[in-house]
Amino acid sequence: MAAVSIQLYTLRDQLSSDRDATLAAVAAMGVDEVEPFGIENFDWLTEALASVGLKAGSAHAGLLADPEKVLAAAKALGVHTVFQPYWDRDLWQDAAGIRELAEGLNAQVDSFADAGLAIGYHNHDFEFTAPDVDGVPAYDYFVSLLDERVVLEVDTYWAATGGRDVPALLAQYGDRITHLHVKDGPLQPSRSGAANVVLGTGLMDIPPILDASPKRTWVCEFDFAAVDPIEEVRQSIAYLKER
Repeated sequence: MAAVSIQLYTLRDQLSSDRDATLAAVAAMGVDEVEPFGIENFDWLTEALASVGLKAGSAHAGLLADPEKVLAAAKALGVHTVFQPYWDRDLWQDAAGIRELAEGLNAQVDSFADAGLAIGYHNHDFEFTAPDVDGVPAYDYFVSLLDERVVLEVDTYWAATGGRDVPALLAQYGDRITHLHVKDGPLQPSRSGAANVVLGTGLMDIPPILDASPKRTWVCEFDFAAVDPIEEVRQSIAYLKER
C-alpha cells in the first residue's frame, strides 16, 4: 500500500495565517506523512509537526542554492528524500542548462547519501515541452545525465499537461520514481494560473497512475485551490486512501 502524503505548499496561505490549526487539520486527515517545502527557511517545522503527530517523509528545498543548510534541516526533520523543486524554465531550453542542473544534483549525492538521505528532482510541465537535445526529449536527456542514485518525483499533472503519457513515463523509469505528485484540474499550462480541483473531479485519468504505483509515495498537491483549500485537500486525501 502506498504511503499518502500532502505537499504543504498546498496550504501555504493557511499556514501563514494559523499554523497550528492548519497542521492539526492535516493531522486529522490521516495522512501517513507530509512533504514540507523550503525546509531550510523554516526553523519551526520540526517542533510544529511533532506537536500534532505529523512526520515529514520527503521535502522540497533549494538543494543547489545552499546544500549544507538544506542537509542540516533535512536531518533535523528526519526526512529520507529531498527534492529540488524547480529549475529555471529558460535553462531547460538547451543542453548546457540541463547539464548544469544534472551536474549540480550529482555533486550533492555523496554528502546526502553519507547522511542516509536521497535527493531528487520534481518536474513541472516545461521540462516536457522544452526542445529535444540531439533528438532526445529534454527530460529524458536530463535523466540520462543523473547519477543513478538521484531519484525522481513525478508531478503527474504537469507531466500530462506537458504532453507526456504518464503511465508510460512511470513504466519507463520504474524504481527511479519514488514519489508522485497527484493532482487534478483542467490540464492548463503552469503559466495559466488555473486552479486545481478535488482529485477525481478534473480531467486527469488518475486510477491508472495509482494502479501502477503501489510502492511509490502519493503526494497530494494543489498549486492553487480556488474554493476551500483545507476541505478540497481533505476530500482528495480521502480519495487516495480509498484506492
